Amino acid sequence: MASKIDRKELIDLLEKLVRFDTVNDLSKGKKLTKECPQFIVNYLKERSVTAEIFDDEGFYSVFGKIGKGKYHLLLMAHFDVVPVGDGWDTDPFKMEVKDGLAYGRGVIDNKNNIASIMTILPEIQKLNLDKMSVCFELSGDEEIGGVHSAGNYLKKFGRMPDAVMNLDGAGTVVISRRRNAMGAKVSIPKKKDTIKGKIISKKFESNQWGRHSAYQHPGADVHAMILASREVSFNDWKVASISGKFIKGNVVPDEIILDVVVSEENGQEIEYDEGLTTIFEKLRFLVRTQLQTEFSTYGVTIGPNVLSDNDDAWELLLDIRAMTQKYDEVEVALREMCDELFGEKSYQLNFKPGQGMVNTPKDALIIKMAMDLSKKYDYPAKIVEMGGASDARYFSMLGIPTFDFGPIGGGVHARNEWLNIDSFVKVTDFYLDLVEEVLNKVK
Repeated sequence: MASKIDRKELIDLLEKLVRFDTVNDLSKGKKLTKECPQFIVNYLKERSVTAEIFDDEGFYSVFGKIGKGKYHLLLMAHFDVVPVGDGWDTDPFKMEVKDGLAYGRGVIDNKNNIASIMTILPEIQKLNLDKMSVCFELSGDEEIGGVHSAGNYLKKFGRMPDAVMNLDGAGTVVISRRRNAMGAKVSIPKKKDTIKGKIISKKFESNQWGRHSAYQHPGADVHAMILASREVSFNDWKVASISGKFIKGNVVPDEIILDVVVSEENGQEIEYDEGLTTIFEKLRFLVRTQLQTEFSTYGVTIGPNVLSDNDDAWELLLDIRAMTQKYDEVEVALREMCDELFGEKSYQLNFKPGQGMVNTPKDALIIKMAMDLSKKYDYPAKIVEMGGASDARYFSMLGIPTFDFGPIGGGVHARNEWLNIDSFVKVTDFYLDLVEEVLNKVK
């Protein structure tokens, strides 16, 4: 199957995109700048594709439309990335290719698909689009919820699309389901006390495939916070202080370090924090809060990924993944568990609803077309659920058929993020062919 795109130009484009630091880290007051979206607009303009920058409270996205047909097909991806963290073997903002693999922040999540869309748009513009319009939405805040970009789709286009190709996935499989991504903050008051003993420092490390919170596999993966909870509880330690490699709410910390007091009858009088100790004594139960959900292969994941010192209280951030949009029920379940663990008036809970789940029926036309073309490309041709959320939820929750897709790669939200170059090139052709298949069906 002959490629319709320029391989070298595609790879060079991805390398240029990776150079841009497009991290949104709101905990540090950092937003990505206008530099990357402006590059995208200029690149497309040079190839006769008109695109605009949308600014919502300083969060940028790029959007545009090709064609004038009534049927709207949306191509979507995001150029923002998560913070890099430690332990990289290469410069995360300088793409390096070794043995057919590209390394760098965003090479699989999700600048590869930004490059693919930018590459196929000039080819799409050559098609007869009298009966179909191809819209593109390149988001700059997907990793922090997508509210400012995909969440403003109606403002940009004046109507919602008829079908969505959300190019934000991996493994060349058709992703039709993703759980809702919700959050909660549990605040426990600080309270100092003393005990006789000795103080020791204990380090706990996470051990899982990648650091994306949604992909935790109980029984196989180790979460540093949950491991620490077990050890504190089993050993009856008192916790004096904590430090950790906390990144953001949906990223599992690589490690945490606890200073704990081991009780000794003849030891020194040492100060510890009862609130901090209570958190670690009870955390292993809190993450097992039971939620009623629709069917999901991943079930429910509750990730305790950030613990911070906020003046007179400790604040624990929970990343909650579940196949449900019944937010009242989720909040009630969390409150009941916290009441049981901490006491009704001994904590504060702030629950954050999600933007919805992705749940497209397997018999939807866009799913069938993606599956049929997957067979021609010798892809797995499987319809699967994936753990992480995606901006497809803004459309799926309205009943608009969507699917996610992406090439072979890994290290999502982790160090040494990687992408298979051959797969990247081939998937770009796949996207263009699928747009043509949809166009033929509309005709």
